[in-house]
Amino acid sequence: MVVIECPYCEEDIEMDDDASGLFDCPYCDQEFEWGTDEEEVVSNKQRKLKRTPRSIDIELQSDNPTLRLTAGIIFITVMAIYALSSISVIFTGMFVSAVEDGVSDVTDGAVDTSFGVIVILLGFVMLAISCTGIYFGVKLSKGKLIGLIASTVISVLSLILTIVQWAVDDSEECVKWETDPFLGIDTCAEYGTPSFPIFGTILWVGLVAMLATLLFTPKFNHQFD
Repeated sequence: MVVIECPYCEEDIEMDDDASGLFDCPYCDQEFEWGTDEEEVVSNKQRKLKRTPRSIDIELQSDNPTLRLTAGIIFITVMAIYALSSISVIFTGMFVSAVEDGVSDVTDGAVDTSFGVIVILLGFVMLAISCTGIYFGVKLSKGKLIGLIASTVISVLSLILTIVQWAVDDSEECVKWETDPFLGIDTCAEYGTPSFPIFGTILWVGLVAMLATLLFTPKFNHQFD
């Protein structure tokens, strides 16, 4: 007896040593010839052709979640930092609002502003966006496609806003400090345009690159459903 492999379903089939001719596979009911040198060569070629796509799929796909988890953790961390910042903005707005109420009471309503309320509302908006980002970051880490898409969009928008905010900022910052010889304190000797946000740009560019790799590379995007 000899054991051969079906050229179609690759199941093992027992054959007689001197068997030759046309046979039906008991597993897939496909016909194949066996017993001639020509047919054995054809059968071997068929097996190689059937196995080639599987090996290619293994090479093109990766089940390693390292990049996905790294991108998710970084994104969640950044969003958490923004959430903490938004909470500080809310407390700042509450303090400003309290000061405005005191000024309004002292002046009998002559000076009545609502800047503190605006700051509080801005803080809550920032907090809502940050919490939404954390939610999608968790989805990203779990391999959900909606989390990957949303995180990519938020990262791209954040990168654009970082550069645009620097470009339209007309404020000045101190670029040169000098120590006052009489008071002994550092005072600004020269003002200039704000420096380019290098850290923020590198952070968002790196995050966008990782998320784009996960989104558009077949080796990784099969991990998301």
